[in-house]
Amino acid sequence: MAFGTATVLTDLGKALTASRMLGGGTEPKYLGVGVGATGAGRTALATDTALSTAVESRVAGTSSAVTTSVTGDTYQVIGTITATASRSVDEAGLFNDATAGNMYLSATFPVVSLVVGDSIQCTLKVQYS
Repeated sequence: MAFGTATVLTDLGKALTASRMLGGGTEPKYLGVGVGATGAGRTALATDTALSTAVESRVAGTSSAVTTSVTGDTYQVIGTITATASRSVDEAGLFNDATAGNMYLSATFPVVSLVVGDSIQCTLKVQYS
C-alpha cells in the first residue's frame, strides 16, 4: 500500500536523521500498523510519537534509497504485516526499534479491513528535498 498526503516525518524523526548523519542512532526500519486514526478524523502530525492504537507486532522492513526527484533523494521501507485478528487498520509508522523506540514517520490512510491471515504490504517513503 502506498500512502498519500497524510505521511509526515515526525519531530523525533528529524532528530533521528540528524543523529544518523553524525553516525549515531538506529535505522528506522521497523513498520507498525494501527487503528483509530481516521475514524477520529486524525491525520499524521509531526508531533506524533506513537500510533493511535498499535495492532500486530512490528516487522523489520527492507530499506533502500530510491529516486523521486533526484538520484537517491528518498528513504523507502517496505514491509508486510499479517493480521492475527480481524482489524480495520488506518495508520502506519516507522520506528527505530522492534518493540519500543522513536516514531520516525507517521502515516494515516483510508481504512483497510483485514481478516485473520490477511497481509498488508506497506511502502513508506521520506523524500529529502
